[in-house]
Amino acid sequence: MTQISTEPTAETTIACKLIGRKFRQRKDAITHELFRHTEEITELADGFAFRFPAFEPWAARILTFIAEERQCCPFFRFELVVEPDDGPVVLRLRGSETVQAFVLSELGIAYHGGSIEP
Repeated sequence: MTQISTEPTAETTIACKLIGRKFRQRKDAITHELFRHTEEITELADGFAFRFPAFEPWAARILTFIAEERQCCPFFRFELVVEPDDGPVVLRLRGSETVQAFVLSELGIAYHGGSIEP
């Protein structure tokens, strides 16, 4: 069985492909339209887990976010968990300690031990 590595390699560049005004607009949209609705943040060894309210409309919004982020930030590993019985939706942004630092600094998310301030 072949094992697939999910860790960024030494060649992985941790930088958003968007710059200037496009980056600022994307950052504002992400923080104000998505992450401000986060109910809880859990710090992971290699990223963060963001818990959102029950399924609608968050799963669709998170999938749109993932599709867009893959284009500008290909170094993220995305995990989406939809809990049963109309439970919460969890987005995990993972990659490395460097990715974790990137989330905090570049996406404008101020993490305060379980809560955020966009």
